[in-house]
Amino acid sequence: MNMPVTGLLMEGVNLMLLGMGSVFIFLSVLVLTMSGVFRLTQAISGNDGQETAAQVAAVPEAVTGGDELTAVIVAAMSRYRSQ
Repeated sequence: MNMPVTGLLMEGVNLMLLGMGSVFIFLSVLVLTMSGVFRLTQAISGNDGQETAAQVAAVPEAVTGGDELTAVIVAAMSRYRSQ
C-alpha cells in the first residue's frame, strides 16, 4: 500500500477542501436561518429596527433629572440586598 507522495498530497488537499467546504456550507445555512428567524420575529412583533433605535435614544432623556426615579432605584437596590 505504498502511495507516492504526490498521491498523498492530493488526497490531503481533497480532504481539506471537502472539510472546509462542508463547514462553509453549514455556516452559510446557519447565518441564513438566523437572519430568517430574526426577520420572522420582527414581522410577528410588528416592530422594525427604527422604532427600537428611537426608543433607545429617548431613554436617557427620560432618566435624567429625576430625583424620584433615583429614590425608587435606591429603594429597590436596598430591598434586594436585604433579602
